[in-house]
Amino acid sequence: MKVELIIPIETLRGALRKDGYYFRLYRGVQIVQRCPNRSGHTKTAAEAANQRKFAAKYGRRKPASDAGLTNEEKDPTHE
Repeated sequence: MKVELIIPIETLRGALRKDGYYFRLYRGVQIVQRCPNRSGHTKTAAEAANQRKFAAKYGRRKPASDAGLTNEEKDPTHE
């Protein structure tokens, strides 16, 4: 749904409240949309395979320095 905002606000992006709607700018037009409800969604075999493939390629454990640990506190199982 197209939205016309009041004068001091030029654009909005994201959800303002937890009411199930969010704002975005699409091709120069301000739009409000309902947030997708995926609570009852079950993954298809293709979706599950894509998630496993993504995790295998990009899923890495953060280094100890990024996790806020010192060298003495490093996890010995993931070196």
